Amino acid sequence: MTLEERILEIENNYITHKTFHLNSEKYIYLGNKDNKKCRFCSKSEPVVTFNTIAHAIPEFVNNHRLISYYECDSCNSKFARTIETHMGDYMNVYHTLSQIKGKRGVPSFKKGREKSRIDYTSEGLKIDYFQEEKENVTIDEKNKTITITATRATYIPIAIYKCLTKMALTIMKDEELVHFEKTINWINEEKHNESRYFMSSLECVFSITPGPLPHNFTTCILLKRKSNNLKNEPYMIFLLAYGNYTFQIYVPMCDLDTKDEPFRMIPIPTPFDLKNEYGSPDYKFLDFYSTDKCKDDIASLTMSFEKIIKKNVT
Repeated sequence: MTLEERILEIENNYITHKTFHLNSEKYIYLGNKDNKKCRFCSKSEPVVTFNTIAHAIPEFVNNHRLISYYECDSCNSKFARTIETHMGDYMNVYHTLSQIKGKRGVPSFKKGREKSRIDYTSEGLKIDYFQEEKENVTIDEKNKTITITATRATYIPIAIYKCLTKMALTIMKDEELVHFEKTINWINEEKHNESRYFMSSLECVFSITPGPLPHNFTTCILLKRKSNNLKNEPYMIFLLAYGNYTFQIYVPMCDLDTKDEPFRMIPIPTPFDLKNEYGSPDYKFLDFYSTDKCKDDIASLTMSFEKIIKKNVT
């Protein structure tokens, strides 16, 4: 499908439901500060507390300004443990290489007990690489590129999809939540392999855009299917864009979606599909339906450099 066809498909079938461009120092608050109710457990004060600052989308995707009053302390702690840690582990090495700022700045990357590690310092990226370990570094001095291959920490794929789904549910308008009761129950399940809901596929469109932080602030967009739509399109689709990366999902188990056939996933165009001096986005269709632990998964990224200093370490 051409870029023009993708643009036309999105315009013909969807309207914008919510958009947040986090390019300001001003805080954005979702919900009512004086009447807080958690939309994930349906409890209010004083039954539950709301003392922790709940971010509508995680801090590790460079969100420090979009704050939610829709999430109690108990749910915030649970989601951090059951779903957000999996997405953080999946993207860890990418976030280090792209210098994505999380809660404590740009994260370091290190796998278990291995000595190899990547850190962001005031002088740039510092890569400690030991040949006997799994991490691999290939330097092309002629073209001034470096390819880093690293092993991710163990993660569960379906937890990543739940994490993205939770972001979509957080920014969604109140009146739409009635269509996603099963979805909320699903993301609340702590044991991913003991679910009441069967998912044969959870497709995600993931892209990497080359260049120095093309998405230099975080954007999240929720699109809603037009009422006159006659195609098999999901009711809500969610896009998260930050740094060099985008994630696009459909929000699953909506009561208004048909269940007869799989959805078509059309990558939502970004400005960098139209023009980017460093190259077009590289789109991949991933399926995060698995509830099994994913071990020894490899992530690889090629970057350009201006200067490299090589030192022997012991």
